[in-house]
Amino acid sequence: MPPPNEHLASSEAAARSAQELGAQNNPQAALYLQLANEENQQARRLMRSGDNQRADGMLLRSRADAELSIMLAKEATARTQAEQAEEVVRKAKSAPMPDGQQPQQPMPPQPTP
Repeated sequence: MPPPNEHLASSEAAARSAQELGAQNNPQAALYLQLANEENQQARRLMRSGDNQRADGMLLRSRADAELSIMLAKEATARTQAEQAEEVVRKAKSAPMPDGQQPQQPMPPQPTP
């Protein structure tokens, strides 16, 4: 089997993406990023020793762990943004209206004929 250079490149790219998304700032994402990096290193050692088949399997695991790290980092970012949006809405609802106006009540949905 030839060296799995293509899988090595895609695995390293996924790990870089996870890092760029801030995976190191989320404990779960950081763990999977660390696993991906360790698996990349192990795969390189296997490739140097000529064990390309095992290296290929290790690189597939590495890419999967890096992609999981990406998803966990994105989830953490989305969760933080949602919490911030909820806080803005909560503050807006509790803020006094100018000139003593009362907030408008939403209109109930109209029945469809």
